[in-house]
Amino acid sequence: MTEFDIGEKLKLWRRSNGIKQDVMAAALGVSQATVSRWENGLDLPSIEISRRITDLIAKQIRDELAIESRFIEKLSSVQAIFDIDGIRLQATSLGCTRAWPLFSKLVGRAFEPRMVGESRIVIDDSVSREAIIKGDIAMIVGVSTRHLDLEVDSPFRHRWISRFWFHGHRVFTTLAYEPCDADTPIGIEQIFRLEDISKR
Repeated sequence: MTEFDIGEKLKLWRRSNGIKQDVMAAALGVSQATVSRWENGLDLPSIEISRRITDLIAKQIRDELAIESRFIEKLSSVQAIFDIDGIRLQATSLGCTRAWPLFSKLVGRAFEPRMVGESRIVIDDSVSREAIIKGDIAMIVGVSTRHLDLEVDSPFRHRWISRFWFHGHRVFTTLAYEPCDADTPIGIEQIFRLEDISKR
């Protein structure tokens, strides 16, 4: 994090994890007013405090991602987790390993340059990508035969549901895949914005 965005990212991380300013202040050894000034861009934490904030956020992201990855790995349904930054594969389910065994061995690889079809359309649309990163888009549903130009596994027509979520300032997606009829039209079926979901 840079000194210019640390306050905003601290606020986003703190709120998304349900941590109050006074608790954050106590953990860092500063006053609540100091945390408030950082988050409102009125002051900057020292280099040492900035490192402690970055380490705190990074540790929680690693811990939570490890838990989420272990959870996904045990599922018989076809699911995968990607970090939106570079579209890096984080984990695959048991069902994904059965459906796409070679793809599932590519955990840790970034796939953004190799994306095709509906996934490519979403990533290349700057408005959609910005809305995902800001948290305005919560889910996308589509139908595809493949997502990558890799010839590692056999393509098949399937419906996919991409749910976007935050860990700190990083955005991840959990993709769930399910079979669909062979004549189901390929394309993006629905985009769910956060305000639409929260109204229900």
